[in-house]
Amino acid sequence: MATIKEVAEYARVSVATVSRVVNNTGYVSTDLRERVEQAMSSLNYKPSALARSLRRQETLTVGVLLPQLNQPFFSTLAFAMEKTLFASSYKTIICSSEEDVAKEAAYIDMLLRQRVDGVLIVPTGQSVENVNRLITGHVPAVLIDRDLPNMTINRVLTNNSDGACQAMRHLLELGHRRIAVIGGPPYSRAIEQRLHGIKRAFAELELPYDNRSTIMSTLTEFEMGYQIAHQLLGEAERPTAIFALTDVIAVGVLHAAADHQLSLPRDLSVVGFDDIPLARFSIPSLTTVAQPIYEMGETAAALLLDQLRTGSPGSQTTTLETRLEIRQSTAPPLG
Repeated sequence: MATIKEVAEYARVSVATVSRVVNNTGYVSTDLRERVEQAMSSLNYKPSALARSLRRQETLTVGVLLPQLNQPFFSTLAFAMEKTLFASSYKTIICSSEEDVAKEAAYIDMLLRQRVDGVLIVPTGQSVENVNRLITGHVPAVLIDRDLPNMTINRVLTNNSDGACQAMRHLLELGHRRIAVIGGPPYSRAIEQRLHGIKRAFAELELPYDNRSTIMSTLTEFEMGYQIAHQLLGEAERPTAIFALTDVIAVGVLHAAADHQLSLPRDLSVVGFDDIPLARFSIPSLTTVAQPIYEMGETAAALLLDQLRTGSPGSQTTTLETRLEIRQSTAPPLG
């Protein structure tokens, strides 16, 4: 493999000029830059990423810390972030906190020891102290999906409140009044905002809202939907509609409804939230609030890359819109 000195001799320039081209530092005329790039190509010269990172005090790695890797929403988010970062020569270290603040803290310890250049994080919702360690350590970071208050940090969020309001209005305008809401974890700011949107829908239509119709849980999402719906659908006055605050919860609800031999949407309407790929292929296809999941990951990675390039502290909040996708799982109630 060619050395930087051989590239300099081939291009008839100094080693310092080659270094400036490789590291994109300092002024190099167009003519000299073209000669160096042609020499690098002819000699198949590959700059050492390790040497570059040591000189610039970079590792060209980014930590991606998510609550649950086995959930389609978070895996799609991770895919978008990894792909965007890789295109800019950054490698990712993907970690899963499993909604455990102590495990999240342990992963942040590890990422700090690895001297990652930045961190993309969906916090557990109880992790103000963990995220503060990144901020006070001057590690560029971006919050995604779940907000934490009073922090100077870049954020990429979606309009959870408006999306949930649209979905609940859809059910109410179809004529449903016995509507159960299933969601969790209760400490998630995104779930909190969805509950706010649900209450807003009732208020806008001047209908009473009963807190007892909302059931929050820390079970895994499929089990949450399945077990809670199983219980609700066995009651004498079962709900005519269930709003599941994630699509995976909604899939659990669909399975419980099948166990009770209910025909959807004739006997029960179901709405989800996220629009994971499975939502359109479930039977019946799921009415859901679509979040731009890939765009969220792409935007978060782009914000972090910009912060790494400029060195400026992050304080930008990007809020992406949601939309209601009406499919086959909702209809007016019988009678």
